[in-house]
Amino acid sequence: VTITSSYSGADSGNYSVTDQSSTTGNIVPKVLTATASASNKTYDGGTTASTTLTFSGLVGSETLGQTVGSTFDNKNVGSNKTVTVNSITLADGTGLAANYSISAGQTTTANITAKSLTVSGITASNKTYDGNGVATLDASSVAYSGIVSGDTFNGTYTAAFSDKNVGTGKTVTITPSYSGADVSNYSITNHADVNANITAKSLTVSGITASSKTYDGSASATLDTSSVLYSGLVSGDTFTGSYTGAFSNANVGSGKTVTITSSYSGADSGNYSVTDQSSTTTDISTKALTATASASNKTYDGGTTASTTLTFSGLVGSETLGQTVGSTFDNKNVGSNKTVTVNSITLADGTGLAANYSISAGQTITAHISPKSLTVSGNTASNKTYNSNSSATVTVTLSGFVGSETLTYTNSSSFNNKNVGTGKTVTVDSITLADGNNGGLASNYSVTPGQTTTANITAKSLTVSGIIASSKTYDGSASATLDTSS
Repeated sequence: VTITSSYSGADSGNYSVTDQSSTTGNIVPKVLTATASASNKTYDGGTTASTTLTFSGLVGSETLGQTVGSTFDNKNVGSNKTVTVNSITLADGTGLAANYSISAGQTTTANITAKSLTVSGITASNKTYDGNGVATLDASSVAYSGIVSGDTFNGTYTAAFSDKNVGTGKTVTITPSYSGADVSNYSITNHADVNANITAKSLTVSGITASSKTYDGSASATLDTSSVLYSGLVSGDTFTGSYTGAFSNANVGSGKTVTITSSYSGADSGNYSVTDQSSTTTDISTKALTATASASNKTYDGGTTASTTLTFSGLVGSETLGQTVGSTFDNKNVGSNKTVTVNSITLADGTGLAANYSISAGQTITAHISPKSLTVSGNTASNKTYNSNSSATVTVTLSGFVGSETLTYTNSSSFNNKNVGTGKTVTVDSITLADGNNGGLASNYSVTPGQTTTANITAKSLTVSGIIASSKTYDGSASATLDTSS
């Protein structure tokens, strides 16, 4: 220390002073105090704080630089967190750092704010319609942009489609749940909505049957959907089917194909890819007809066969059918109002098809069998001697018998008068038939008389006797008087 001296006093002039020019001593650093001010920071996983000191005790206008080591009380987000100055290194400013000393330990407060963290990389899986809006996520590639290495941060995610219905590029909203020791240190930007598809669920329709029916001229079929089965339908869904059926044609048949036409409705019908039940089988049975019989009268022919025509009831619309009818009289013989029974009916196509109908025989009606007219031929009349009447003897031949049947018969004939003549007309006045052989019954035949021929009536020989002549007296003449009284 250099000593600069000056002297004073009443006697100072009386001395020749040899000054002490120097000595030694210490200059110790001036102890400073400081007020700390810490900056707020965003969470970074550490406790390091950025702190600035305001010094008290600097000499004059001197300034110093500083390096301050300070920490938050912990790394976690919080407000007014305690920041402690752990170390202070002074640096030369306008003053020299070496001239000063300062102790650490100052405290202040500052905030650690949450660090931004963005979630990305999650995708949603497409799915087949299942009746709910739940979505399945794939978080295997989830990325947490902004996370501090080593932090414990876990995300759990659920997701839902905008609705349950089928669609392409449907919005899937992700609902996150975060856990882990460090989760509260982040301000999280949740994953944005993603997109995925809901495709239609396969649904198979079965169990529809068709009712058998009687032929009615139409191909329409009546379906029974009481046991319809929708395989693949989600429980609780609203799905309704409407069905119509049609045979391939209107005609009778067994195991006929019925084509099913389907339409679907209901709030959930659009969510299904439907495999229709395209067909089923059933029968169209013949329509039973009834009939009124009309039998023709006939002439005796030795058989019971009748000619019968049926009038059908029950034909569809204006359809017509042909017919072959087998029918018989109750017996072969002549009679009025005889019972005719239909024994067989064979239907034939008309404007309708015979195969579409059925009919039972057994109808009855009445008709007549009239006698068969015989033909009279070969009439031969016998000549006769006048006998004072016109009766004649005639031989006739009858033809027209059925099969080998025969009859016996007699006739009554007469000349045109009783008198003698040649080539006189002889008329058959009546012919009487009687039962014959081989089943021939007189009642089954008729014959008409009136046939004519000729014959002679010759004079009858007559001998006259018993006449006597009366005696007379001569009278000159030859005349005689006869007595014919005897």
